[in-house]
Amino acid sequence: MPFGIKNGPPTYQRVMTKTLKKYLDSFMKIFLDVFTMYNDMENHLQKLKLCFQKCREYGINLNINKCAFMVCSRMILGFIVSKEGKLLDPKKIQVIVNMPPPKNP
Repeated sequence: MPFGIKNGPPTYQRVMTKTLKKYLDSFMKIFLDVFTMYNDMENHLQKLKLCFQKCREYGINLNINKCAFMVCSRMILGFIVSKEGKLLDPKKIQVIVNMPPPKNP
């Protein structure tokens, strides 16, 4: 990658976006190394196959230990993402929820 390591993440994001551009906003989102695919279960395997073919074509390796397939809900970048939308992780807001109400002096 040109210009040292500090430009690594944006360069990587640009490569991923260019490589999978055809599928973005159709059934896929990418943030650095997080690929998120969304569609109905009937077409999911077909879309996965398209993504895998493109990754193979460009030499992109996937770590099977970090992959989750055919799930309806998943923790992604600190949010719980599901059919209902993007929700906050209850563990992350537990301290605020349990905080006592402020008292006026």
